[in-house]
Amino acid sequence: MNGLFIDSNVIIRHLAGDRRAQKIIERIEKGEEKGYINQIVVSEAIFIYLKLKTKMKAFELKKAPEKVKRVDLKPVYELLDLSIELQSNKEISKSAEDVIARYGLLPNDALIAATCKHHEIRKLATFDGDFKQVNFLEIIK
Repeated sequence: MNGLFIDSNVIIRHLAGDRRAQKIIERIEKGEEKGYINQIVVSEAIFIYLKLKTKMKAFELKKAPEKVKRVDLKPVYELLDLSIELQSNKEISKSAEDVIARYGLLPNDALIAATCKHHEIRKLATFDGDFKQVNFLEIIK
């Protein structure tokens, strides 16, 4: 499958005005690349955005549902909606186990890499250096 998997840090940096991240998103908006994400990216992007907007830590957010409700998540969802959300399955979960063992990635990153492998997506847009060791991915910054 051709296209570009978008890591959550690209979405967050785009919202923060990072020009490199904006150029990646522009490629998807212009139709130069087809963008892909998974549920991990959705969860991470929303969670990080909530922490940045509220200036609260995870354990504080959990105890402040009223503050969470007041955060306008529309900018995050608009960026997420630019990409096709790929669903996980048992095969991807098992592949993530291999990715953890082989490359030492943490679970969320392993699930992202395994999703790319399963769907034959070679390009990953990320600013996370942990992925550089994964030999089946081309990192786009």
